[in-house]
Amino acid sequence: MTTYAQARYGPLSVSYTAELDGGGNAFGRAYEPFVRSRFGRVGSVFEWCAGPGFIGFSLLAAGLCDRLDLGDVNPDAGAAVARTVEANDLDGKVRFHLSDGFDDVPGDLRWDLMIGNPPHVNAVAAGSEYQHSHSPLIWKDTDWAIHREFYDAAAERLRPGGSVVVQENHRFSAPEDFTGMAEKAGLEVVGAFECGDGYEDYYFVWSRLPEQA
Repeated sequence: MTTYAQARYGPLSVSYTAELDGGGNAFGRAYEPFVRSRFGRVGSVFEWCAGPGFIGFSLLAAGLCDRLDLGDVNPDAGAAVARTVEANDLDGKVRFHLSDGFDDVPGDLRWDLMIGNPPHVNAVAAGSEYQHSHSPLIWKDTDWAIHREFYDAAAERLRPGGSVVVQENHRFSAPEDFTGMAEKAGLEVVGAFECGDGYEDYYFVWSRLPEQA
């Protein structure tokens, strides 16, 4: 039987295991003030590479979204999310999708905001402590293929006026690694933004659907 730790976000307690924590319970906390200051409350959020959903649940707990979808390829993440949903009486507000990218996410779903803490290390440039402390599912994105597939599909998954905000790591990438992907997919790049005090290694890349002329 799996033993879960608990992370607290306002009124919510999020279940997780150490193997599922890719940093969302640490530097992922930079999302809440960023979303609050740039977007305020949005209707719907999708967390890509969600793991146990630290970031998405933090936004839900802060009253910054009404509905939350979480997607991850790891079934253990789904089990943790199910425990969190049951413990916090969130049935009907939160859905988990066991999916490689958007492959098994219903095609009719659209969101106001998509977020994520994806693998930060291009394996070609690897050689970090992540190799010894985390599963490759958490840190490894060879040639940024996972990112590229995500951005290729992102525009079609956004509601009108929707945005994508992805958290990245200065030690392993630069904004230019991803902005071209967003632009190629038809998104407008708003910019790259530092995550703030205490999160100096990390930055956000914000892109959005262009406004209609």
